[in-house]
Amino acid sequence: MVKMTFSSLIDFRSTTIFKAFVLNSLFIALVAGMSIELRNYMDVREQTKHLSRFRKMLITIVGTIFIGFSLFLLGRFILGYGGGLLAPPEKYPSFF
Repeated sequence: MVKMTFSSLIDFRSTTIFKAFVLNSLFIALVAGMSIELRNYMDVREQTKHLSRFRKMLITIVGTIFIGFSLFLLGRFILGYGGGLLAPPEKYPSFF
């Protein structure tokens, strides 16, 4: 049986300090920006204006978790994100 290794679309794994900094900055900014937009969206929508601050906060937290998980999966698929500086120099054996 031939064992297939996972190969991302663009090989930009964070194997150097510069690549790790760029990738982490990118993903943190995307998650934070999308979370802020989610909260702003809830503040202006007529359907969610009646919700309390606590409920909006809970929805924002759950939404941020979902946004972060989705972006990190997408980053793993496209850029090979996730190994950090401890990633082996060879390709990952699997997606997870």
